Amino acid sequence: MIASLIEQLLKELGEDVTREGLDRTPDRVEKALRYLTSGYGQDVNAVLNDALFVEDYDEMVVVKDIDFFSLCVPSKQIVNAVSGAKPAREVRVGDRLWTLAQGFLKETTVTQITSRLTRDIVEVSTTGGRFEVTPDHPIMTDGGWREAQHLEAGARVEWTNPKSLCRTPYELKPGYPLGYVLGAVAADGSIQEGRRICVTVKSAQFAEKYCEMLSTAVPSLTPRIEAVRVPSSYLNKEIPMFRVRTVSRVIGEKFCRWLGVSESGSRSKTESFEFPAVVTSSFGMMRGFLDGYADGDGNDDARGGRRIFSTNHRFMAGLGDALKATVGRHGHISRIYVPRHWRHAEWPARHGFTPETEFYVPIDSTFSTVRGVRRLPRAKKPHTVYSFKCEPYPTFLVSGHLGHNCEHHLLPFIGKCHVAYMPKRKIVGLSKIPRLVEMYSRRLQVQERLTTQIANTLNDVLQPRGVAVVMEGIHLCMLMRGVEKQNSKAVTSAMLGAFRDRPETRAEFMELIKAGRGLQI
Repeated sequence: MIASLIEQLLKELGEDVTREGLDRTPDRVEKALRYLTSGYGQDVNAVLNDALFVEDYDEMVVVKDIDFFSLCVPSKQIVNAVSGAKPAREVRVGDRLWTLAQGFLKETTVTQITSRLTRDIVEVSTTGGRFEVTPDHPIMTDGGWREAQHLEAGARVEWTNPKSLCRTPYELKPGYPLGYVLGAVAADGSIQEGRRICVTVKSAQFAEKYCEMLSTAVPSLTPRIEAVRVPSSYLNKEIPMFRVRTVSRVIGEKFCRWLGVSESGSRSKTESFEFPAVVTSSFGMMRGFLDGYADGDGNDDARGGRRIFSTNHRFMAGLGDALKATVGRHGHISRIYVPRHWRHAEWPARHGFTPETEFYVPIDSTFSTVRGVRRLPRAKKPHTVYSFKCEPYPTFLVSGHLGHNCEHHLLPFIGKCHVAYMPKRKIVGLSKIPRLVEMYSRRLQVQERLTTQIANTLNDVLQPRGVAVVMEGIHLCMLMRGVEKQNSKAVTSAMLGAFRDRPETRAEFMELIKAGRGLQI
């Protein structure tokens, strides 16, 4: 069947398939395609499980310079356009689509559209909604890109509420000021009905600094301080205080998400907040958060450090985990001591705090949880599915969920793969790692998906302390057509466990794979 289709294709191109040199080409192409996609017929268990050993070895195992070649395929579906949600069939070249880039909401423009027919569709159900895609469509999870058909219940998929896409945007600038604002709200604030953020404090100086930080973090806002009197049940009288109130559904939604409270709640106060992991996105954000919280609910000591207090034990446990600090208890109050060394540049490495900038903590997005993946009954009529080439970002949103798309031309990409893992009692025969790379690469692939498939499989089978995969690919679709850039190289990586959490482990791996090769990765 494949040979006859290739013969028909050659005729459509105007070739004489009976001439010498082409008379056996259809058969040769069929054999080549079957070889290039032979990975579909292989099983992970057959490749790895017969070579697993229990060994008391806990140093890094690296297998580098594994040659690979693979193919690309199209992907598709219903997307979130800037002008409103559209079925894929209505998207046109020049349309702008919403996407997420490193956790920030961005616009990208459709520059090319292709389509194909298929009968295989899966329905993915998450806490953020439902969407239908082809089984191999890449979806962004908190562990990297993964095919829709391989998503499991409980997996976390990057998502933003599609209802918020039509609201007037406010640009929130990550950094010290935003961290300070979050710290002040966590210490002395409340959020009402998901849109009114109030900070009411005794200190005019604190209120003024909060206003300054808020206007810097959200340049379009002009907050002001109100003098109010608040009844005190303890003193049995009203006391003068200062209030700063912000009313915005867009900002309120983000604060509710970051602090882990419901948008529909009538009033969420400090006792219900969770530690906002978003502040770990940079050292500046974390420093601002600590200063803002300590100004509201903390004090300085003679050594230059600060003590932070709260009756919200869950919040303090999260903060302690981020700082790798001990959480003390005194009656119903939890406390954490933050030394003055926190402010020093070397403190994150010594103290255990790891900024997540490289692997980003989402600012405009969050993660929805997969409830299930269901393969739809095979359709009598094939579905038309669409592939969008977009610039400057190749990704786009599907019902608020982040999906990936790139150019797909059935042209090979070739290159090198570097794999490392840190064992936890289990090791695998070294020859099995190149075979695993070969198995996944001999399928219709995109490089991003191929990288995460190798990393996730090793992680599932060996359950090590960490897995790292780096792939360097030269794509013939860039060399032979389109931009025709002869020196272009795509580098993708997937880091799990210790390689993701410990910068020094990741740096050691990168140095090992560059050693003696002069690579610029």
